Amino acid sequence: MRRHEESVGVQVEACVTLANLACNNNNNMTAIAKEGGIEAVVSAMQQHEGSAAVQEKACGALHSLACHNDNNRIAIAKAGGIEAVVSAMRQHEASAGVQEAVCAAMANMAYKNNKNRIAVAKAGGIEAVVKAMRRHKNAVGVQEKACGALRNLACNNNSIQTEIA
Repeated sequence: MRRHEESVGVQVEACVTLANLACNNNNNMTAIAKEGGIEAVVSAMQQHEGSAAVQEKACGALHSLACHNDNNRIAIAKAGGIEAVVSAMRQHEASAGVQEAVCAAMANMAYKNNKNRIAVAKAGGIEAVVKAMRRHKNAVGVQEKACGALRNLACNNNSIQTEIA
């Protein structure tokens, strides 16, 4: 990813590979984070903001890396991942694929992490999720993943519950 940062194709395929390696494999999640994989994914999102494909696949990688891994949730936030996913939602409002992938990543980043919940809210993530639900009313995947994101964002946080309501 680092050697070919300018290549959309390399970034897309690398993000898909990281997502697959991390999926339900805590050892791989930890190794990817240790080797700078989280920062590489966030960097790809920042460098290729205009590419829906990079945004969607990078969110898939963040989703897998944050799944049941508290340390990775913290590392993703520290690397700027929360701001990157919210930015992806804004940049690619018309893409149901991006919206679904962002919501899935956001759900895992917010799971059992109140600091991340607050950071998502401050970054405008709740507003972006609701907007995606309205724009993509007929996209079942967007609706499902958006509900999951809102569920995890609202968990044990009264101020976010009020904002969502």
